[in-house]
Amino acid sequence: MIGQLASRLERIWYPAPGSAGAPPPALLRAAAALHALAARGRAGAYERGVLAARRLPVPCVSVGNLSVGGTGKTPLVAWLVDQLAALGARPAVVSRGYGGSARGPERVTSGGGPAAARRFGDEPALLAARYPDVPVIVGRDRYAAGLLAVGSCGATVVVADDAFQHRRLARELDILVIDASRGLGNGYQLPAGPLREAPAAAARAGFVMLNRVGSAPDLPGLRRTVAMIAPRAALAEADLVFAGWRDAGSGVPVELPAGAAVYAFSGIANPGSFRRTLELLGMRIKGEEVFRDHHVYAAGEIARLQRAAAASGAVAAVTTAKDAVRVAGWSGGVPLYRAEVKLAMISGHETLWETLNSLVARGGG
Repeated sequence: MIGQLASRLERIWYPAPGSAGAPPPALLRAAAALHALAARGRAGAYERGVLAARRLPVPCVSVGNLSVGGTGKTPLVAWLVDQLAALGARPAVVSRGYGGSARGPERVTSGGGPAAARRFGDEPALLAARYPDVPVIVGRDRYAAGLLAVGSCGATVVVADDAFQHRRLARELDILVIDASRGLGNGYQLPAGPLREAPAAAARAGFVMLNRVGSAPDLPGLRRTVAMIAPRAALAEADLVFAGWRDAGSGVPVELPAGAAVYAFSGIANPGSFRRTLELLGMRIKGEEVFRDHHVYAAGEIARLQRAAAASGAVAAVTTAKDAVRVAGWSGGVPLYRAEVKLAMISGHETLWETLNSLVARGGG
């Protein structure tokens, strides 16, 4: 039932390329008008000073988006961590920890696997496992999480993940990520469309990052849209590229040649992107199962997926890195591999590097 509703909303939110699509049902448009009113009221309260943002003692970089679902924020956060460390900073990541039980502020345990994903959310658990020396702090109050990162962990710059709408935390730089393969969808706010705020909210951004540009159906048109809604923002463009296979449990690099028969499953916001990766790699997909974003895999589901992979004749089951941290106890004759992806900057990275360098100098390194 929930899956059918999600699929229907997906079709409404993201019309086929080149098609305007049918208007959302009147009930959804009415609910979207109420959502828009609430979002405008909250934004206006910050702009008028009725609500005040709180500033950390070190520079803060926010990464966020206008739409719900995956736009590739986590690979960008990882890229920023790498760049900031290369510039001599001591970065930390703060996150709300969507899907986790912890209210925080609390540092994510690295190497915690599915238990860490259940407590802190899959994205913070993934980042903490990838960067064991970088503090990843989860907290519903990201200002408090930032203070913990600075005071207890010695961070000299904070990267706030999924914080474009979290106006309570002041930031020196707002990076807005747009999935170029989907753009802004049908342009409606929730629940009639995928947008959390009106497109005009993009004007707050200092940088707009167009991600997955290799899959954009109309990249020139999207650039024109960004120039209109965020005229003062610098523009950067990037793509997500495949970075190899790893064993889902141990993290050991593995080889999976083109033409290999695989059984695929994922629970991410844009499952089509994972399938396209497999197709580009030349994999023969013997079976596929798609779950909701941030899906928590129960033991019975894992056992069923193991049986399905074995019955399909696949040499391996494959999933995303974000899904792998939510899978516990995979066993049997068919191994489970995770696909690693990384952000590849295409344009605008020089300007972004200079901005980061300036922030690091301001924060004292």
